[in-house]
Amino acid sequence: MLSNKTTLMQRKVMFILLDGLGDRPCRELNGLTPLQKADIPSFDFLATNGMIGRHYPLGPGIPPGSDTAQLSMLGYDIRTEYPGRGYFEALGWGVKIEKGEVLFRVNFATVERDGSNLIVKDRRAGRISGKDAESVASAVAEMDLMNGEIKAVLEHTLEHRGILILKGSDLVPDVTDVDPHEVGYPVLEPQPLTSSPKAKKTALALKEFVLKSYEILKDLGVNVERKKSGLLPANIVLPRGAASKLHIPSFMKKWGFKSAAIAVGPLYKGIAKSVGMKLLEVEGATGLPNSNFKGKIEKGLSALESGFDFVFVHIKGTDVASHMKNPELKVKVLERIDDALESLLDLSADYLLLLTGDHTTPCSLGKHSGDPVPLMISGKGIPKDDAGRFDELRCIRGGIGTVLGKDLMRLVLNYSNRASEHGLRPKPVEIPYIPKPDQLTPLSLNQW
Repeated sequence: MLSNKTTLMQRKVMFILLDGLGDRPCRELNGLTPLQKADIPSFDFLATNGMIGRHYPLGPGIPPGSDTAQLSMLGYDIRTEYPGRGYFEALGWGVKIEKGEVLFRVNFATVERDGSNLIVKDRRAGRISGKDAESVASAVAEMDLMNGEIKAVLEHTLEHRGILILKGSDLVPDVTDVDPHEVGYPVLEPQPLTSSPKAKKTALALKEFVLKSYEILKDLGVNVERKKSGLLPANIVLPRGAASKLHIPSFMKKWGFKSAAIAVGPLYKGIAKSVGMKLLEVEGATGLPNSNFKGKIEKGLSALESGFDFVFVHIKGTDVASHMKNPELKVKVLERIDDALESLLDLSADYLLLLTGDHTTPCSLGKHSGDPVPLMISGKGIPKDDAGRFDELRCIRGGIGTVLGKDLMRLVLNYSNRASEHGLRPKPVEIPYIPKPDQLTPLSLNQW
């Protein structure tokens, strides 16, 4: 039990994000979703001590990326405050980012040649990892492009993932993805998104990198051995999410919270760092279904005890199981998370819990969908509904209703007792956080 050390009415907030939380009925589970199938008494207890509902991270029917969804859910406008996925990945991995560089998230993937096309057979090369992934990354770590005018640098991160940095003059992130995001489709030729010479130059450089990566990797020794062993070769690099350096307002400036984040993957660390959240490490946190979920929750509670008033906890295991199309594994992951949530069952009224996902990832699809995502707001003194259980079906009738992801922080402010009343103004206030009187500079008569 967390002791009550403050008499302030403003609540501290734990925002738990279960990546890919939502799902659809699964044949393997006799028509149930993993949330419906799982034995999750902690989830259900917290749901009955608050309200549940659903949210569309970006909008109805829009399958969001984790980066755009999470940034929007943290209250940022992705139309003007989104730099591109590559920026977050690089920032989270500790890459020094220079102005003018263009960055991409990349996958090591498996393709087969079909005439003049390269058909994607597996976007993750069988989730290649370890020494095999390191060997692949080393082979394409540096390249000279456009007759030496541009340099490509690739940084391997986790498993099949990496970061590509294009360095040179007159480069812009206004190019399309090479990754088709679907198996069975050809690798795409990057296209400039504008008619500018810089965009055309960047697209040509990216095309050269992808073709060179295939030529280097298709006969690489490690891939020859993988094929002999019945494993998928990582014979191409697929970039996506072109980005460049962009200043994003801090979470403190935007919402007034002293915040921290607990995450493992470079993308999620990068999102947190970009808005000024302090990153906290947890031993045994892997970003996989075997991660130390209990350690993440305990570290979050400790951070709220030690001076932070908002902690963002990212858990990836649910999404990994969905991308593997393994609903039974997703059930087991949810049940392990449920055990970790036990320490939240008796929090004082000084604390607010928001638990949700950044998107629905149906196991039947193995990819993100535009379905609504289950949502829970819980805490002592929070209005309760009568839904009684936390799953996709019950959330339809929950007291929160269905909202947009960009509105979640408004709900957080409201139920943490931090929202300020809005009156009539000549110009509407777009952001609901208004500093409290004790956070502002008082008027001094000495200046009169």
